[in-house]
Amino acid sequence: MLEHLIPRGYQPGGGLISPEGVFYLNIPKNASTYTTNLLLSNGWNYYNLNENPTPKQAIAILRDPVERWISGYATYAASFVLGYGYGSDHFREDYNDLTERIIFDQLIFDDHTTEQVKFIEQIKHIPTTYFKLNYELGMATESFFKCPLGLNNPVNANISEDNYDVKSISKHMRFRIEQDPVLRAKIIAKYQADYDLIKTANYYNEPR
Repeated sequence: MLEHLIPRGYQPGGGLISPEGVFYLNIPKNASTYTTNLLLSNGWNYYNLNENPTPKQAIAILRDPVERWISGYATYAASFVLGYGYGSDHFREDYNDLTERIIFDQLIFDDHTTEQVKFIEQIKHIPTTYFKLNYELGMATESFFKCPLGLNNPVNANISEDNYDVKSISKHMRFRIEQDPVLRAKIIAKYQADYDLIKTANYYNEPR
């Protein structure tokens, strides 16, 4: 499960619970900060599966693995590779074939880039409804809870990517992946289990 996770702020089993007892599983880089803030402002409370009774129902947000990896790697690099006197401009200037080979040989660096299925294993014994991180997430979530949560366009609400270094590295890695299909293929292969989950997950269908 998450035995080998390198946690950078993530608490295994962590999430929130609604007044009705629905558990939201926090998955890093899946609009987690934004969603947590919104749910807290709507009466949800922090909850940890490892410390409390098992909820009867859970929800989780899934994200396209390539998009999540770009965002996750950018957050990891900006937070734990860069430092005083060495910013994203230096990162881009120093980026070369060797840098790229090392990054794409490893791919998983910490909780921001750990496979989504590893987090989902924590709720595999709980009936779970899934949502996709896309432009319809806000409307789907509001419909699911039958109340205005204000989750409009969460795709654009990645707070960490307002940071110059995160945005710069994210843009650079996206450019490299678009330029070289082999790099994209490596990410897809590494996160195949996530793609399988996304394909078969039980998604909430908004009433038409």
